[in-house]
Amino acid sequence: MRAREFESPKKKFIVYVDMDGVLADLFNHVGDLHKVPHHKHINPAQWEEFFKNVNAYKLFQELPAFPTANRLLQIVKRYAGGYTILSSPLNFDRAGSIRGKREWLAEHITVPPDNVIFEHEKYKYATQTDGTPNVLIDDFNRNINAWKSHGGIGIKYQADENNLGTVVDGLRKAIQVINQ
Repeated sequence: MRAREFESPKKKFIVYVDMDGVLADLFNHVGDLHKVPHHKHINPAQWEEFFKNVNAYKLFQELPAFPTANRLLQIVKRYAGGYTILSSPLNFDRAGSIRGKREWLAEHITVPPDNVIFEHEKYKYATQTDGTPNVLIDDFNRNINAWKSHGGIGIKYQADENNLGTVVDGLRKAIQVINQ
């Protein structure tokens, strides 16, 4: 893909990229720790118990990166000029999870972000003060739906289920919407 293959945005927008499930393989890693065939075999009570008792710093620092992580960020940078990490910290150990995630980014990400934000209420960043929609790439429908309901453009992407074409298509559509 060359830069001329897509329409440039007329307005500046920000692409926010989630970490867990998009760049870092949290869910399969936790599934491996629980010795289950797939992370979907872990029920909500088990997830809560796990996160309550885990060393959050160590967990997030040691997560494997998806093989597509840096390629995804290169694509985002090509379409938007940059990106911001927007990741939820762990409720049970906010400081430890943020520290671990920051170290993870420094170790695994070769396409540096413009900014890093740790926030549960991601929808707060859905639009700019002039109303220009921003884009969120996230693996959770709840986050995507809240983002869209606050005026942003959401791209549902889970690295172990979707291919990078999902992101490319989503960014192309976002640019068309923003240019209208």
